Order: sequence, then C-alpha cells, then structure tokens
Amino acid sequence: MLRTAAKCIIQPRNFVKNNNSNSKNFIQRSYHFLHRQHGRSTNKMQMGATPRVAQRLSTFRQNTNGSNQFLPLAGITLVGAASLFGYNYTNNTLMEEEVKIEETKGDSSNEPTRMYTRDEIDTMLENDRIVVYYKCGVYDVTDFSGHPGGVGRLKMAAGGDLAVYWTAYTQHNRGHIVDYWLKNYKIGLVSEETMKEITDETFYDKDAVYGNEPKPYPDLLVNTKHPMNCEGKLSDRTDSFITPIGKHFVRNHNAVPDIDPKEYTLTITGEGITERVFTLEDLKTKFDIVSVTTVIQCNGNRREDFHYLDGKTPAFGPPHWVAGAIGNCTWTGVRLRDLLKASGMDVDGISLRTVDRPAKATQIGLLGYDHDECGNQYCCSFPFDKAIDPYGDVIVAFQMNGEDIPRPYGYPVRCIVPGNAGARNCKYLERVNVTDTPCKGNCNWKQYAVHAPDVPMIKIAEFDKYHHELEKDPAVQEMPVQSMITYPAPHDIVASVKEGHRTIYVKGVAWGGGGSGLNRVDVSLDGGEHFTRADLIEKPIKEHRQSQWSWQFFEKEIPIPEDLRNKLSSGQK
Repeated sequence: MLRTAAKCIIQPRNFVKNNNSNSKNFIQRSYHFLHRQHGRSTNKMQMGATPRVAQRLSTFRQNTNGSNQFLPLAGITLVGAASLFGYNYTNNTLMEEEVKIEETKGDSSNEPTRMYTRDEIDTMLENDRIVVYYKCGVYDVTDFSGHPGGVGRLKMAAGGDLAVYWTAYTQHNRGHIVDYWLKNYKIGLVSEETMKEITDETFYDKDAVYGNEPKPYPDLLVNTKHPMNCEGKLSDRTDSFITPIGKHFVRNHNAVPDIDPKEYTLTITGEGITERVFTLEDLKTKFDIVSVTTVIQCNGNRREDFHYLDGKTPAFGPPHWVAGAIGNCTWTGVRLRDLLKASGMDVDGISLRTVDRPAKATQIGLLGYDHDECGNQYCCSFPFDKAIDPYGDVIVAFQMNGEDIPRPYGYPVRCIVPGNAGARNCKYLERVNVTDTPCKGNCNWKQYAVHAPDVPMIKIAEFDKYHHELEKDPAVQEMPVQSMITYPAPHDIVASVKEGHRTIYVKGVAWGGGGSGLNRVDVSLDGGEHFTRADLIEKPIKEHRQSQWSWQFFEKEIPIPEDLRNKLSSGQK
C-alpha cells in the first residue's frame, strides 16, 4: 500500500512525529483514544414503543457531562494515519489481550437458538430487561449501558423492532454493528410470524423528531442524516485559510433546534455567581465584541481508520468520520470571562491569584438547547481556569465568518473553546454553570474520555458494570499536535511516476492543538521511510504565543524516492 505521511514539531518544548500513513501498528496502538465519541437526538418520549411497552416507559434523568485535562505530549513519536489523540505508550501485548477478549465475546459459533414466545419476552420487559428484536433475533441489551445514544434510547426501543429505528439512525445499520456488536447480546429467536407482528406494532415518528432539520450543505459529505453529521472533503481543507460556511464540518448529537432569536436567553449560574440571564441583544450591545480564529475538530475525526481494531474485530461508534471533521473559522462574540465578571465573579483577581477562586469553581459546565427523544440535553464541561484566562480566548459566539451562525453550526449562540476538543464547543448554548462537577451527560463522559490502553472495548460497551474504574479517567480537553496531507492522493503519486516525474508537489495542514504553534513539518511519500522538511506558509493572521489556535498550511516539492519509483514503475502496489 502506498502511503503519504507528515510529521510535525510544535514549539517550544515538544517534538512530535506525525506520520500520516495507515500504519497497522499505529492503528493497533492508538485506537483506544479515538473510538470513545458521540451522540444523541430530540423530542417526545414514548414515540417509539410498541403498545405493550409504552405504558412502562418513564422519563429518563439526565446527568451532566465530563471534563478535564489532556496529558501534554513531550518527545512522543507518532507513527500512523490517524494521529488524532496521538498517544503511543500502548504495547502490543495489551492490545492483543483486548482483541482476544472481544473476539471471544463476538464468536458467532455460539449463537443461541432458543425460540422465545411473545409472552416470555413481555415478562422480561416487565422485569426491567431491555429486550429488542432484529430479523427474528432476540437481544437482551440491558447491559449495553455504553450505547452512544444513552440507555434511554435503548429503553425507547424496548420490545420493538430495531430495523424500524434504523431507518432513521442509518449509522447503526452497518455490518460491523449487526454482525459483531449486536451478536454479543443475542439470547435467542422468534418465529417469522411473531417478528412480523412486532414490526407492525413498532412505530417511530421520524418527522416529529427530525422534520424541521436544515438541508445538508452540498459541499459536505453526509455521514449520518439523523442526527445531521457531515464532513468536509479532504481536498478542500487547504483551499482557503478560513474554512467557508458550508465547507466546515457539521456535528450534531441531537436534532437541530429552531430557536427564535427574540426569545433566546443565556443563563449564567453556579459557584461564586449571582445568577444572570442575558438576551441575544444583551450579548451584542452590553459587552466588548471580540473575534477568534480557531480550528474546531471533532474528537472522532479519522475514526473510519479505526473501523476495525485489529483488521477484523469491529469497533462501534458513529458517525464514521474519514478526515474531514475539522475546520478553521473566525468566530465573533463576547468573552466568557466578561459574562462571569458581569455575574459577580472577580475573574481578574482570580487570574492574577490576588483573590482565591471559590473552592468549588473548578469546572465550566455548558448546556445546550438541543435534546433527544428522552429529554436529555447536550452538555459538556471544561476547566474553569481556561474560561477565565485572558489568553484562553473562550467566547460566547453569535457570528461565524462575519455572519449569523447558521442553524447547523449552533444558531443563535454557541461557546467556542479554542484548542480544546470539538465536543467542548457547545452549540445552541442555554446555560453556563460554574461548578466542581465535570459534566457527565448521557454519553459524553463515556465516549469522550481518555481510557487506558488496556481497557477492552467491552468495558466501554457495558459501562455501568465498570463505571467505578472508567469514571476515574479524564475527559478529552486540549488536542495534541497532528497533521494531514491534502495533496497528493496515492493515485497522484502513481500517475507522476508513470509520467516520468522525479518530484511531486505536496501540501497539507497541521495543528498544534491547545495553543502551541508549529516550528516544523516533515513530509514522507513512502510511509515514513524518507522524510523531507516542508515549507510553512505564513498565516494571514497574527496570534499570541501559546494562543495559536488556527491551523498551519505547509507545502513542498518532494523528491520521489528512487526505490518507490522503481516499485511503482514495475507495477507493484
């Protein structure tokens, strides 16, 4: 396989190689830090239940989601295509052990064949088991507390046919979900007659939830329609320094809310705060207006590279991003620290350490207006110190690239947390809460956490069984250094060799994550065998040291290694 690669050096203290190839070893080693992501959706409670089960459904409580610190990279070498979380301290032995666990769990040779009656399943449902049907199979998913949409979604489907729900949630109807993960929870079968009866009874009003969704932008690749998740084309990433609206990726956990700007309010509350409520007009007229240009990247970008853990053991976790869930835009709004100051907190004194912060003011919790069918709102959190840092540039934004933020991107107001994972940049912002408790929302804590390399995926799937262990792990915050090559694609290199060229033009984008700038990018055409130092293109904006939130373009005319030219000329892949 022909590979292209890049490695980056961030300033001033970290030296990190970032090889942008699909290295098998890196995929094995780094998967754990990329598969923990995703989501949720809107409105109504009992809409999906069969008549037999609807009366047993109750409202589901919502927790609040997680925060924390991403460990700094220092002298770590990254080898592989998806460098998103870039931790390379996992050893192969641990990974092999995990694979064994999962392969045993998903062994199809032991599939149960017991035939169940409808009455037997109803008894299980009455005893609070979460049992679902799919193609005459019966599945007890009670233990699947790590479901990306939360346990409430599973309860909503209890007693029903999954295929009906999957007409909306098409990301689930994929081979690795059906053939591997669902098999783990199979307990038996029902007759075709019973299955037809269940299918006819299962009802999901997709339009009630997603009937008011905006249309996807034509320049984006749609990964999931419900909820809307679209990524940009990799080749577009370096067309312009500022990513145009409609080419920036769209990530939603829930249906897109339709908010009347005249009725919009933002509540500031919590420790050391005199609760305040601000209208959109307040935000636009009563505070200094500032702008920040920053990369936003979904935690799960490049997740498709990790579709299979070891080449054959499937992973779970939609949407299946390739590499386009990243963009660089200019956001305009008011500083979050100014809103906290207006709510009675001495953010200047706390920042200068002349005043003690309130003892319980360690986290900033964010709550969005968007919610799923069970009433769970999107939430996230990040460290309090980031919010009050004058150079942290956290803003409550109402413009994107000089225009009102479009609905898919968070209209009318979203929080922008530069340098941190995309999940911290809460859309449709309803509430800011100063607290000592990381937000542990319906699924964010489970999927957006940094779990140790020896944690098997089955523990994530059955989170409640292992929550005492897993809840100790921090949520992803600052992003690490990373890079991607936008040109050439492998076929471009093959074509250049066939045409007799001895060099090829390479361009791409690199990013230092949590404010670190980049000093150097090296590029390889052959998966890291040979590297050439690339030229960094000067940014069109000025940034402060340690507040370099935007990405860095690089380019170079690279010699095609002779051994690579010989291989390709002889027809080798």
